[in-house]
Amino acid sequence: MRKRLVISSIALVGALLLALVPFSTASAHEVRHVGNYTFIVGFLEEPANVGVRNSLDLTICNGKTCEIAGGGDDGPVANPVNDADKSLKAEVSTGSSAPLTLTLKPRDEAPGKYTSYFVPTQAGAYTFHFTGTLNGQKIDEKFTSSPNGFGEVETIVSYPSTTSATTASTPQGTETLSSLQTQLQEARTTGTLLGTIGIIVGVLGLGTAIFALTRRPKSVVQSNQVPSDEQLRG
Repeated sequence: MRKRLVISSIALVGALLLALVPFSTASAHEVRHVGNYTFIVGFLEEPANVGVRNSLDLTICNGKTCEIAGGGDDGPVANPVNDADKSLKAEVSTGSSAPLTLTLKPRDEAPGKYTSYFVPTQAGAYTFHFTGTLNGQKIDEKFTSSPNGFGEVETIVSYPSTTSATTASTPQGTETLSSLQTQLQEARTTGTLLGTIGIIVGVLGLGTAIFALTRRPKSVVQSNQVPSDEQLRG
């Protein structure tokens, strides 16, 4: 009984200690002191995957630390830097690709936090670059994916394969469309031919009837006349 009581007491103390220990400011994000401010940078959705819409996740705080009210990674910041989107510029780059300019937008009901959405199309390390000023302090900082910072963009398995699905479906659709076009063209050709033949036959029939009427012999009418007296005497 006493042993169970000791174990329960130890478990309770451990739980209380865990509750008192502050959470890390952000999982898989890089935290950096920049002059009078603290920057926390990473992807909004982690892990970040190729072809999946994601966003820059930027938090800026006054001082040497970000005080997250209520604990946790995504709670409200107690010492936020507001309106940073008005004086800072951001861009993202990877590999040898030209940088993409990002438009910083404040997160709703989250002072000090900013986002900018885009779709990463290549796996590997990404770099977020911030330039401008904050209350007169010059800012020129680059944050690159690293084991100690935010994660790289990963490739996820696609199923079924987009290439095979496209290859399989495209010929069938093309064949069906081609068949319909051929049938329509044949119908037009057949209809035109039949119409032309009908007109020719009609014209020939009308011409034959007119010719027959104009060439009817007059002897048939004369043979029915009664002979005169002189013809009878003769």
